[in-house]
Amino acid sequence: MTNDTTRSLQHLSTRATSRRRLLQSGAGLGLAAAGAATLGRSGLVSAQDATTLKFMHDKAPWQDFFVAQGDLAEAAIGVNWEATPFSDTTSYQAAVLASLPTGDTPDFFTWWSGYRIEDLYAQGVLADVTDIWSQAITDGNLPESLAAAFTFDGKQYAMPSHVSYWGVFYNKKLFADNGVSVPTTWAEFTAAADTFKAAGITPIASTQVGRWPSFIMFEELVLRTDPNFYAELTAGRAKYTDPTCVQAMETWRGMIEAEYFTSFDLDLFTGVPGEFSAGKVAMIPIGTWYQSNFLASGMVPGEDYDLFIMPNVNDAVTDKVAIVETGALAISAQSSQIDAAKQMASWWITPEAQTAWTNNLGDAPANPQAQSDNPVLSSLLTTISDEGYTLYQRYWEASPVALVEGAVDFLAEFMLNPGEAQSVLANIQELADTEWEKRGGPAAAPAATPTA
Repeated sequence: MTNDTTRSLQHLSTRATSRRRLLQSGAGLGLAAAGAATLGRSGLVSAQDATTLKFMHDKAPWQDFFVAQGDLAEAAIGVNWEATPFSDTTSYQAAVLASLPTGDTPDFFTWWSGYRIEDLYAQGVLADVTDIWSQAITDGNLPESLAAAFTFDGKQYAMPSHVSYWGVFYNKKLFADNGVSVPTTWAEFTAAADTFKAAGITPIASTQVGRWPSFIMFEELVLRTDPNFYAELTAGRAKYTDPTCVQAMETWRGMIEAEYFTSFDLDLFTGVPGEFSAGKVAMIPIGTWYQSNFLASGMVPGEDYDLFIMPNVNDAVTDKVAIVETGALAISAQSSQIDAAKQMASWWITPEAQTAWTNNLGDAPANPQAQSDNPVLSSLLTTISDEGYTLYQRYWEASPVALVEGAVDFLAEFMLNPGEAQSVLANIQELADTEWEKRGGPAAAPAATPTA
């Protein structure tokens, strides 16, 4: 990557940022929609005056939320979008990539951040939204640190579609019934796992179905063994065969051999939620976006389940650290309505829009001035903000795509054959050497640690 800021998301510091309720109690889509209707009746925006953008995304379960946001934007700024969902990511990518260079491009589309959007930047198909970011940072609507996920050559080329923090969801009834408190040290975490195992309850959900989930425990254990090493590793300045990585794999191997995990062929979406709600699995390490699965099954946040951030494996590491991921909401450079698209992008990250979005999606807001009415999320946001957590980019977006795609397959092999850690790490390092050489060497170290 040819800039000095993109990789800096691997080492972010989020400090205390006041979060206030910007809509009245009951805020969310219901209240926001009521406000939208009022705006419409007042004559500020009429339907015939609205501009409609073309919007494509691969998040079919979010379709109703995107439609609602468009309606809210129409009432507020006179811009809506016609959202077209794709249920299959592969066909979605093919459709978007084929349309972006043409006059039939969508005005808006969702993508991934970090290295996964780099190719689109290189092709020149992304609109420059640096001016929107600059104003949003000045207004306090976006943290400066988040910009690194969308920055190339010092400019931003997408907005955040969502922000997710990674922690461990836990079944509150199982914890209470088995006398387990939320662990704050690694010893307490493994003791909790031992307690659940002895009670016939699977301690932790883990799977390799879909390939990508195999990186979850890897990134958590490497990060919590040495956060700085994790940043160096994902930037290509450290090796997978280094002692720190070997130590993290040994920790993982011990957990597998202790039978802490579910069967690795249990599907993360069709199997794990049911096991969790039924009290058969105690904990799930995953991003905050995952709780929509619990809400869909009728579980009550804060009552039936909650969330904690996994403790550090290495007691010598006193920094509070967590993984963050963010998706991209991008504007096509070939959009025929680029001014309206930029107007929508500016509105998207306002407190009002982000409050409505987060309270329906059930994930964290990108705008630090918005606040979720979900007690699990609001508690997590307060913890991360008030306790000064340092955020590291999710492994999936933190290194070159070909390297990560190969690594998850090798890590899946390790999950089935935990005695093969050395060869697995050697294979990943060989792949890393190849990919970083293609790029002319490792990523440059961030010049400074941006603060939110």
